[in-house]
Amino acid sequence: MQETDMTHATHSDDREVQAQLCAYNSAFEELDLMFRWDTDTYRSLASADSDYGRIAQYIETHCPHLLKAYSAEFLCQAIVDKKNAAMEACRANTVQYVDSTRRARLWRARHENAAHA
Repeated sequence: MQETDMTHATHSDDREVQAQLCAYNSAFEELDLMFRWDTDTYRSLASADSDYGRIAQYIETHCPHLLKAYSAEFLCQAIVDKKNAAMEACRANTVQYVDSTRRARLWRARHENAAHA
């Protein structure tokens, strides 16, 4: 894989991670769960084989008290349903943000080069 292909893949991967985080955190907020995931948290759960596995692993490790009131299956299903409902909007917003950032960098580079010419 060439460097530009690797860079593109990295940006695509980063966008997908940001979209996933957006969707998970939207689900947590909508369900009034008092936790939020960041990139490090999401990546630390990457060994899980599914959304259900990630969520169950997180709850068992960080919020086991929730399992006294709810089953893991119930919590996972509720979160996955809300996450999936938010996913397309999160992908659109993430792509829009990243594309806007890239366009701003390109514009700045073009204008800096023109100023030095």
